[in-house]
Amino acid sequence: AFRTRLPENPYGELFLAGQLWWRSATENLTADDDERLAQRFDRHSRAAVSKAKRLFKAPKPRVRAEAYFVAGMSLGVRGQWRLTNNQFFKAYLDGKKAMKYLKKCVEIDPEFHDAYLGLGIFDYQAAVLPGVLRLGALLLARGDRALGLERIQRAIDKGQFANRQAASFLLTIYQTTEKDPAKAVALTRRMRKDFPEAVYYHGVEGAMTAANGDMPASLASWTAAYNALAGDPVALRKKFWGVVCGSWGSECVSEGRLVAAEAWTTWALATPNPAAAPGWTAVLHLVRGFARDARRDVKGAGEDYHAVHADPAAPLPLKDLAASCARQSCTAKRLISLRRS
Repeated sequence: AFRTRLPENPYGELFLAGQLWWRSATENLTADDDERLAQRFDRHSRAAVSKAKRLFKAPKPRVRAEAYFVAGMSLGVRGQWRLTNNQFFKAYLDGKKAMKYLKKCVEIDPEFHDAYLGLGIFDYQAAVLPGVLRLGALLLARGDRALGLERIQRAIDKGQFANRQAASFLLTIYQTTEKDPAKAVALTRRMRKDFPEAVYYHGVEGAMTAANGDMPASLASWTAAYNALAGDPVALRKKFWGVVCGSWGSECVSEGRLVAAEAWTTWALATPNPAAAPGWTAVLHLVRGFARDARRDVKGAGEDYHAVHADPAAPLPLKDLAASCARQSCTAKRLISLRRS
């Protein structure tokens, strides 16, 4: 609707590109997995930059600042996409150009706090990501982890357009790179206040509170996530993997995550949970089955899949997944494939 009413406004293109990137990130999709998504993302990110550039010489400073912001963020998002597709050199070039535009934005308007999201992401990733580190050393660029985190936090606290996106990105950093469950829990609870209907954040909170050793809180969060989806087979089928895996991507099936999943589900199966919707034990058996299968405990996994099939309260999407893995072992590679399907 926004693009229809204001076809020349670059924000609409940036919004759509951002949506597509977020979907690819949460579902662990690459260009090889979804060529149509990749084409749509490329089209919208390029259109955002093109439309923004037409406003670089606008008479009003605020319009110019917004134009540089949109161009910088669009290139930044494209850089993120290229990172996930292992195009490190192209990602670096997009990031450098994005930095140039975002710096111009805050030069025009020092109070344009949203721009610090993109600036912070580049500072942080140039400091911590191996691929970018190699390119940074080659091209004499330096990252700054602490400054990056500070700038992203500034966008959260003071931003107008990108504060929620900044919070989502920082949450991913706390989960995957910083491995700081305490900070992840605090930020997740803040996000849940902004998005009370978002089941995704219940799953993140469940995983992070478990990692932080707070098992009762973890049980409550995972129960809330399951209860929100259990009565809607379409939503359960669509959102299951995103809720279970959060922002971990392929790390969702890493050895450490699988061991933790088996331990937690075993504990939860032995813990009374009257607040859970029907089928709760089925989802626990399914996830434990995945963890066992991916770690080559075929017998144990088969027992879990059978428990799902035998549970009359188990939702159909869970039975379908259990049946699929019972027919063909769900190795880590196959789990990733199922998640993308």
